[in-house]
Amino acid sequence: MKTAKRAKYTATLALTCAALLAAGCQSQVSSDLGEGMGDATAVPSPPGIRPAGEVIALPEPVARVQAMENIGEVVALRSPEALTVGTLEDLRADSATTVALSPECGELTATDSAFVVACGREVRFYPARDPRHEQVRQVERPATAATVLSGGELVTANDAEGEVAIYPEAGDPTVIEVAAPTTQLLSTPLDGAPDAIVRTWAKDTTIQNIDRSHERQGGRLRVGLGVGRIAVGPRGLVLASDTTGNQLAVYTSDEVIRLHQTVPVPESPWAVAWDERHRLAWVASTAGNVLTGWDISKGVPQRRYELPTVARATSLVALDSGSLVLASAEGEGLQVINDPTSST
Repeated sequence: MKTAKRAKYTATLALTCAALLAAGCQSQVSSDLGEGMGDATAVPSPPGIRPAGEVIALPEPVARVQAMENIGEVVALRSPEALTVGTLEDLRADSATTVALSPECGELTATDSAFVVACGREVRFYPARDPRHEQVRQVERPATAATVLSGGELVTANDAEGEVAIYPEAGDPTVIEVAAPTTQLLSTPLDGAPDAIVRTWAKDTTIQNIDRSHERQGGRLRVGLGVGRIAVGPRGLVLASDTTGNQLAVYTSDEVIRLHQTVPVPESPWAVAWDERHRLAWVASTAGNVLTGWDISKGVPQRRYELPTVARATSLVALDSGSLVLASAEGEGLQVINDPTSST
């Protein structure tokens, strides 16, 4: 399928979903997948050549980073059996805090003050200031992904059942049936409205919002040919990589999930991040070890920057200071680009 056709197809779905908002827009996605769609993976990388900025070597037990989140200038690195938390200075000095983590635990997310990991029948919270003071909340429904809303509610989902559970700070959860199990689950505050909740399912390359006000699933759209990862920004912004289709997709998720833009990017985009300091969307593509920065303020995203990365940079965050941090899944270290708009 050509890029223009893909964009037209998904844009049509978004418009249809908006028109059906009053009806709940429960699904605008065919159950049939074309050949090669869904279950996207980042393609292997060649060795990194002169990555931009600085590369911090990580100790072998935690060097192969599977996921990364940040709270301000503090980063959390998820490796197969550990979570490492610290500032960049801590990581340079090899003084970051590392806590054991079961390989069976799921997705890593973050609140304003703690990193969150879903681990089956419990959700673990690791305070950014002292991750040794782990807090655990037992949950009624299995969880492989979790996010915390601005009002304190805990939201969980899992990769085996089509449900999302919303737990108040006290009391029983509200369980919402959704179209499929969940890979990623994220939330972002909205002005004057409940937080936006967005989930993906990689197997059928879909993205869906949760209509929390009506306690039901929201709109559901296909993300190109193979969704990789999503990241949220302010005012309901959601960025998604179409890893198989080599695109960046830009959504909003205020009333319903809506596709606004798609743009071709270098081969095998995976990690994405919104950089509020520079107001850019960043995409790390593994096939060529390249990071691209996109201005999405116009009708068509414009490529503004292109920088070399470490091999298999499958994790990416933008710190509050404007620095970008990428982590290698192959043990090549933590790449820090202090000012990506002036780096070469």
